[in-house]
Amino acid sequence: MLRPSPGDLLKGVRAGLQSSVLSALPKGAAQRQLKAALHLLERLERSWDLMGAHLAADNRDIETTLGAIDDAGLQTQLAEAPGAAPSGFNCPQLRAAAARNIQLQTVLDAYAARHNAPEVEALLRRMAARDSILIGDTLP
Repeated sequence: MLRPSPGDLLKGVRAGLQSSVLSALPKGAAQRQLKAALHLLERLERSWDLMGAHLAADNRDIETTLGAIDDAGLQTQLAEAPGAAPSGFNCPQLRAAAARNIQLQTVLDAYAARHNAPEVEALLRRMAARDSILIGDTLP
């Protein structure tokens, strides 16, 4: 296992910036920018390794929910949905899962715009809860 882990590295960078650089900056724009960066680093520290599980759960949930409502229509819409190449992913498997998620969310958005289904409302609530964990606002 690689040590330090990415989470350890993020924590170290955040701690060093907070303890030595932040206090050396005068109040103003630079200090506010650093505080924002420190907040982002803290969120990343809590969530950097959750993306794979998040995408798998999200994709499975969307496919299952929409498939139960209209499986034939879902497959047709997915085939017609544009394939997007998401940026920011170095891992090919994560990039593929993210691309699939974009397609699924495109179909979900189109379905939600046409139908007021309670299943879709429940799905959107589950997705929001997963997103809150992914961005580090809620602990898993």
